[in-house]
Amino acid sequence: MILSTHAVVGGAIASLFPSDPILAAVAGFASHFAIDAIPHWDYPLRSISVGKGADNRRLRLNRDVVIDLFCVGVDACAGLALAIWLFATPASALVVSLGSIAAIMPDPLQFMHSIHQREPLMSLQRFHEWIHSDRKVGWRLGVSSQITFAALVSAVAQAFN
Repeated sequence: MILSTHAVVGGAIASLFPSDPILAAVAGFASHFAIDAIPHWDYPLRSISVGKGADNRRLRLNRDVVIDLFCVGVDACAGLALAIWLFATPASALVVSLGSIAAIMPDPLQFMHSIHQREPLMSLQRFHEWIHSDRKVGWRLGVSSQITFAALVSAVAQAFN
């Protein structure tokens, strides 16, 4: 899933626990793996590798790295902003933000693993690879299915709030 989808789902889940930031963060983090198990589309990165066999230890700052970082940053920030807009109240904004960020974190941790291959990142990476769906869908179906999925989770969360 793209980071925006993870952030919206994490924010939706966190909104169910407005007075428990630890539970919101744990639930958001766990949601990442649950929805990565669903067949989905991921946008391609030009230079940064994640997943099995990724090794970014020799990564050099160049145009492709800047483009990748920009795309990932826009994706994450858009998802966080959308989650806050959809689910946060003045009292729950911090918890919703925490759930969204926690839901995004497994992917940057994959990148960290590719640079620093030590525990606990190694175990987390093995689990992430194991749970992640091997089935990929095309970008048209992938984008529309992620929008639909995020909207469905949002509607369910709104119904429980």
